[in-house]
Amino acid sequence: MNAADKEPVSIIVRRIEIDDVWFDGIGPLEVKAIARDVEMRIEKLSREKNTFDTFKLLLHAAMYYAAQAYGKTNSAGNKTKEDNKQLDAAIDKLTHALNSLPLK
Repeated sequence: MNAADKEPVSIIVRRIEIDDVWFDGIGPLEVKAIARDVEMRIEKLSREKNTFDTFKLLLHAAMYYAAQAYGKTNSAGNKTKEDNKQLDAAIDKLTHALNSLPLK
């Protein structure tokens, strides 16, 4: 990771300015792109929930992104468990095959 990845930026979401925003491994352009995505998500939520309460909309957006991260983490965890089961089965088959070989 280079030093530019930790360059703090200012972003504006729902007319709220947030200074000194940075995340490990995410550059300033990506942080600004994420802020735009959050702004669009909040606008969509505002229409869907028929509310302009910024605090509620921010909480809904936070829950949306938390659910997305949770889903990705769980699917990655399940994939790892599946892979481990397949690997264990392959090891069992190889062990059985090796044990059944006539060795001198």
